[in-house]
Amino acid sequence: MVRFSEKLYAENQEIWQRSKDHPFVQQLVDGSLDREAFRYYLLQDHYYLTHYVKVIALGIAYADDYSAMMELSQSLASLEGSELTMREKFYPQVGIEVVDLDGILPSPAAYHYTSHMYRVAGLQSLGRILAGILPCYWLYREIGEQYAGCVSPDPLYQAWLDIYQDEAYGEGLKRQIDLLDRVAKGLPDGVLAEMRADFRISSYAELAFWDMGFERQTWDGRSDLDGKLATY
Repeated sequence: MVRFSEKLYAENQEIWQRSKDHPFVQQLVDGSLDREAFRYYLLQDHYYLTHYVKVIALGIAYADDYSAMMELSQSLASLEGSELTMREKFYPQVGIEVVDLDGILPSPAAYHYTSHMYRVAGLQSLGRILAGILPCYWLYREIGEQYAGCVSPDPLYQAWLDIYQDEAYGEGLKRQIDLLDRVAKGLPDGVLAEMRADFRISSYAELAFWDMGFERQTWDGRSDLDGKLATY
């Protein structure tokens, strides 16, 4: 029997491939990405992750069994470790200080993505929360795997790729996928359809996030709504 996660994976491959082939990602790999673009991406990613953590916390609150609560709690601990890595390894090399992390103005893409996650979380459905947050975790692993045979000439960018090629990251992802499949079992077709839509919107939002970083989009400049960039 085909797992629910396998259906989601198959349905969104075209969108994900556009992310994996995005100029932002390709220039990370070949070392040519502008440092300011990477700095802007890291700041927006920090904004996103502060809200991602809150959505996971809501997932814990809506979980109706102990194992789901523990798995999501482990995800929170993993995110804390990743944030420490960012602060120690990446932020100093692009000129990000602690003061820069306070009051980040979200780009249109970051704002719309987090708003989507909060909308899903507000429905108090663990299944829909998992479907909304999983593309982030899963897509980054896919990026790591696609470029596993490459070595960026920029050590900083290679260190970023190493995070998503790490075995522990892959094991954590597998647990998240297994949790999604377990929660999806027995849910009505209508709810599963909504979860598929949540997953797809998040997949498009991931694509828009690369555009955001590459273009360093702001509210008064080009945005992901101008018809030329990825929209969702």
